[in-house]
Amino acid sequence: MTARHLTGGCLCGALRYRLDPTEAVVDYCHCQMCRRWSGAPVTAWAQVPTVQFQLLQGTARAYRSSPKATRHFCGLCGSPVFMTDPGETGVGIMLGTLDSPAALAPTGHGWDSARIPWLHIADEWPRWPADAPHDVTEK
Repeated sequence: MTARHLTGGCLCGALRYRLDPTEAVVDYCHCQMCRRWSGAPVTAWAQVPTVQFQLLQGTARAYRSSPKATRHFCGLCGSPVFMTDPGETGVGIMLGTLDSPAALAPTGHGWDSARIPWLHIADEWPRWPADAPHDVTEK
């Protein structure tokens, strides 16, 4: 981990993590699976190589949501926190779980074809109809 690490955790504080954002790819996901998992109309993710993520406290519960992704959440408060790919080469961390969520900003939109029609985010970032080309963990 570098000196410039970010920290975060779940709602109740049982899960705590640290990540090195050096190689982070940050984007929105509009897919139905992310919406259902988060309960929000869109999610924002920071994706990093697994070696740049460390769970500091607690044990996350896991749910294999598809052949391409396992979602990890707090077993006490239910907060969705991160997602991994089958090979565990990358971790997607939900930006809302960061202690300082403004530290990282999205730069694109994955699954824009599934975006809820009433949701308008005014930016000029790339919009991909399905997975963003840089996705570490596919939905």
